[in-house]
Amino acid sequence: MMDKGQSPPPYPGPPMVQTNNPYQTQQVSYQTQPAPGVVYNQQPVILSTITQESQSTAPAQVVVIQPQLTEVSGEMKCLHCQQQIVTETKYIIGMSAWFCCFIIGMFLLWPFCFIPLCLKACKDVEHRCPNCKKVIHIYRR
Repeated sequence: MMDKGQSPPPYPGPPMVQTNNPYQTQQVSYQTQPAPGVVYNQQPVILSTITQESQSTAPAQVVVIQPQLTEVSGEMKCLHCQQQIVTETKYIIGMSAWFCCFIIGMFLLWPFCFIPLCLKACKDVEHRCPNCKKVIHIYRR
């Protein structure tokens, strides 16, 4: 129950003119921030480090950071044949699939314990170079 001297609580909507308000409130404005997005198939980032001594005597060192490979193919430079490639992916049975199989088997659900060995969501992803066919990276779940 409200006393006669109190004002009602604030409600959203157009501002009302109140003459018996003992304090002033400040309006706060907010800026929206851009949401971070997931970016696949990034180009490698090249960082160069140059020291004071190496400017006159030796060429600068170049550090190449390869993109993080997940369950999708990625564009990168092959570490073995040095070609610019898009990786080939292959699903292989890894430790997480065997762990899920073991846990389901522990609950005596024998007919269903081998299902994780068939699901892509439980398998690891192997990335290979399409030129030299060597393994570049294994994405483990």
